[in-house]
Amino acid sequence: MQDPEKLKKRSEFQRTYQNGRKYWNRNFVIYVLNTDFNGLRLGITVSKKTGKSVQRNRVKRLIRESFRQLRPMMKRGYDVVVVGRTPASRLTCQEARNALAHLFRKATILS
Repeated sequence: MQDPEKLKKRSEFQRTYQNGRKYWNRNFVIYVLNTDFNGLRLGITVSKKTGKSVQRNRVKRLIRESFRQLRPMMKRGYDVVVVGRTPASRLTCQEARNALAHLFRKATILS
């Protein structure tokens, strides 16, 4: 069964990339797509340019934890794809949360 809180299929990612709005800072790029779906779904991408698997997985954990903390304050009905950039591997948890919160505010999905 598919987790309703996650983007998993390539087609879902592609739709968000092509039709969504893009926001970025030096650590992350986010794509936000307004959907009819009532929930809030997260997709995470971290390329091999970011580093070896240890660094990539750390960036993914930082993104997931930041999203978990910010989720109660976020608007529903969006698909969000977060792309981790190379400098993100050196962030603390608090810095990652602040960087993502800034982008979500820019995208007007964080109240």
